[in-house]
Amino acid sequence: MVSTPHFLSARRLTPRHRAPRPASRRRAVAAATALLLAASGAGTSLAATQVTVKNPGGLTGVGPVNTEYGFPSWYEDSNKTRVELCLDAENPLCGFLPGDIPDGTAPISFPDNFPEEAFYMLAGSELTLPGGGRAVLVLGLEAAFANTVTQGDQVVFGRQRIVVKGGPANSTLTFQHPYGTISIDTDGAGDGKLVEDISPAVGNFSTALKSNIGPFLKWDPAAAPAAPEGYLGDPAQDHTVVGSPFNYNKFSVSGGGLSLETDQFTVQGKISTNQGVSGDRAVLNGSMIDVFASSGNGAQLQVDGQAGVFETTPMLSDPDTGRYYARVQFTGSAPSTVKVTNIGDKPASSSQISVTKPSGIMVTKAVYDGTTLTVGAVSSVGYPLTVTGLGTLEAPATAGAPAEKSFAVLAPPASVTVKTADGGAASLPVTVSGGAATPAGLDPVTPAPDPGPVVDTGSGSVPGQTQPTTAVATAASTSVTRGGTVQLDGSASTGAASYKWLQVSGPAVTFSSDTAAKPTITVPYYARTTDTAPLTAKSNDPIQLQLIVTDANGIGSAPATVNLTVQTDTVAVAGSRHRLGTELRVTGTSTLAGNTAVLIPAPTVIIYDTTPGRAVSKIGTAQVDTLGAWSYRAKPGPNRQITSVLVQSSRGGTATGVLATR
Repeated sequence: MVSTPHFLSARRLTPRHRAPRPASRRRAVAAATALLLAASGAGTSLAATQVTVKNPGGLTGVGPVNTEYGFPSWYEDSNKTRVELCLDAENPLCGFLPGDIPDGTAPISFPDNFPEEAFYMLAGSELTLPGGGRAVLVLGLEAAFANTVTQGDQVVFGRQRIVVKGGPANSTLTFQHPYGTISIDTDGAGDGKLVEDISPAVGNFSTALKSNIGPFLKWDPAAAPAAPEGYLGDPAQDHTVVGSPFNYNKFSVSGGGLSLETDQFTVQGKISTNQGVSGDRAVLNGSMIDVFASSGNGAQLQVDGQAGVFETTPMLSDPDTGRYYARVQFTGSAPSTVKVTNIGDKPASSSQISVTKPSGIMVTKAVYDGTTLTVGAVSSVGYPLTVTGLGTLEAPATAGAPAEKSFAVLAPPASVTVKTADGGAASLPVTVSGGAATPAGLDPVTPAPDPGPVVDTGSGSVPGQTQPTTAVATAASTSVTRGGTVQLDGSASTGAASYKWLQVSGPAVTFSSDTAAKPTITVPYYARTTDTAPLTAKSNDPIQLQLIVTDANGIGSAPATVNLTVQTDTVAVAGSRHRLGTELRVTGTSTLAGNTAVLIPAPTVIIYDTTPGRAVSKIGTAQVDTLGAWSYRAKPGPNRQITSVLVQSSRGGTATGVLATR
């Protein structure tokens, strides 16, 4: 079984449906993908489990990262509503339950007392199904961690999830919710599930903007009670909501004999009072530090003081620019970092900035006249200076004047970089002041007729031949699957001026180039979806290839041989039936020995009706899923009773099966 990343196993349904999760359920993020679609029930059809109506563009912006905990200060939706993480253990509107925060009696702090998951928005709804089953919907914009609560593991993603328990068995259910439509296949127990997370990328907080979440759902202001001031709603109460871009603020299901809906949702989310702050740069300049930062217009930014080094200093800004600046005078040794805080945010947001040294250098000239490139620079930290890729600049004769030098070049760089001995650097684009046009290219040479083979039958030495011509051929793998590829390598051959690859036996392969030193071969599929009748001949004999190399004098080598085993899958038919007039279901497995990984592209099986007493005919095709299962379903199915089938795989496997009729 493939392990589940920690954040994908999040157990939160709605704030009323949560249970503490042990830390042992954390999983690594390595197997995460930008989109996860999962359905319960091994061996059942997953064809209908998918997002059928999507909702892109609901989220439009993400704020600067708050360096207190490493997540964005806010997200903004298409209605210009901004929400921030609700991080108050004592505030019931944040929706935390016992166990969510390591020490619920202490304030939240990163990383020692920080929750494994928190939400910018979380909405949930539930449908009670006949017979005691239920369908639970979760819509959220979640902050979580790839592995553990540590700096550098932060991820944010948009989630939509529907879990069905005890619904109609072996049915396709269609769910509609405020952000779109989802179809889910249920298994024999009436269970099914779909989870979509877009997109859990560590530190890349813009990926959540591609999700189907947004605009943010909030309590309907026309229905009492009103939402708490500053919040989207109260997670402890069901309420009607607004915000659907489709104007469908409900959760409903149809199919499998069901037709149910509800307009009641739980909603959690804190409307942002924060603008955040982005620390852009802090540069040491003598006894001063020049600090640059960005935030929203009208923000209150300050450079936090450091005892005995410098005092707290407010930052200045030009109106409507979002730019902030302060020049801070320090005493003693220069600090390695400074902290910029937006004191207007509640809670205050901040950004830590590393203090860098100035380059101590300025490039004053980079001019190319067609033959020489003249470079000039002024340094406050000494000479000589290094002009990258060209040479050095010595100290000028006049103190304070630029150091200049001309370099003869045919192809100047697009920009010149000058470096000091201690690593400072500055660059300037090259300006072209003159020079003649580059000569046009020669006319193409008319090809001479092919003279045919040139044969030398002499017994003496061959001019130009310095070593024996020997072909050496290897392959990146000793086996290959149908539809797979293998790279060949003849580069170790000696005396080779040209290469020629040939196939001796086995299923016909396709060369990316049969005259390259390192070509790739592709083995054809066995059965194809376009087949209309079963294949009667199958060759899975070993593939034998040969390489012949030829030297500059036309003398060829003895052939070198590469042998590859063709690996085919094992196909089985199980759990299949045909209820005439009701349903045809053919299911089974396709496995490849020693390879449990996802096969790309996925194998396909072609299914034929081999019922005795009539001609063999094609039923259809099915794709093998990542667990090795495949399923073909048709309702009500063919109007002829099918009792046996032949299944052929694109990977070379073949199987027969008997269908139950009840």
